[in-house]
Amino acid sequence: MPQMEFADYAPQIVWLVITFAVFYFLMARFAIPGVERVLTAREDRIQGDLNRAQALGQQAEAAQKAFEKVSAESRATAQRLSAEARASAQAAQATRMAAVEAQLMDRLRKADEDVARARASAMQGLGTMATDIAQAAAEKLTGAKVAREAAAKAVDNEMSGKDAG
Repeated sequence: MPQMEFADYAPQIVWLVITFAVFYFLMARFAIPGVERVLTAREDRIQGDLNRAQALGQQAEAAQKAFEKVSAESRATAQRLSAEARASAQAAQATRMAAVEAQLMDRLRKADEDVARARASAMQGLGTMATDIAQAAAEKLTGAKVAREAAAKAVDNEMSGKDAG
């Protein structure tokens, strides 16, 4: 085996050093700066993405706070409008109830007046009928003709609780 020949060690070491130096020079001059550029660009892109993500996170937090503020304002407005609508509906209901109550009271008053007129009419008819009955009864009992005015006076006295005398 040629690697085991001690006489060939010196030229192999020389070529090893030359090859290593050439490869080192090529790597140092071309490959390593390219890799360094790629790594730097990647690091810059990652840092930019992190910065953008942080900015977007702050924007999201600001938007969240704005949303919560608008939501709270909307809730408060909705509650206020609801209370106003409820109060308005209650006032309208009270007004309608008062109007209906006034109508019912008017109808009741008219009904009471109608009942009073009917009672007065009935009482007048009753008085007339009582006068006729008293006149007819007196004529039957006495056999003499009794004046209508006298019979009416006697009925009125009886109805009012006075003695006919």
